Amino acid sequence: MHDTSVKPVASNNGKSERAWPALSSFSLADRYHCSRKVRMRPRCRSRMSVRYSASVQTDTGAGEGVLLDLSATGCRLQSDVALTPGSYLALHIEASETEVPLAIEVSRVRWSNAGEFGIEFLRYAQGNRQRVTALTETLSSHQTSAQHEHTESALTTVAA
Repeated sequence: MHDTSVKPVASNNGKSERAWPALSSFSLADRYHCSRKVRMRPRCRSRMSVRYSASVQTDTGAGEGVLLDLSATGCRLQSDVALTPGSYLALHIEASETEVPLAIEVSRVRWSNAGEFGIEFLRYAQGNRQRVTALTETLSSHQTSAQHEHTESALTTVAA
């Protein structure tokens, strides 16, 4: 099994940067598992509206993007990186609620539309599945609380 963890490395300017595992370093069995055709199915988890910076790594290069929404199993990404449905990528997500970026080792592009992409998370870096799930649950409870407060405020205004 290949070591696919992301490691900090020193760059030419002295700053610590992330070393990405090559997507091609995954075994044939890993690629088969990730390349099985899966029919589109209804989303079973709600997506939370976010605005997080993300680093994108593909077999052909790297770039930056912005997550527009996030669930425990995927996200909607806006980026200038050329991604096509079915292509694979690795993501590092800079969530303001976390000190360390969230690392998704293998993801697949499910759809694309005018610079936005639906991304399905296939393999998380160690411990990151739980971190993403916890973050989405926290975001969900905050958004639910905010909606509840807004509804109460509107009802109070109408009653007055």
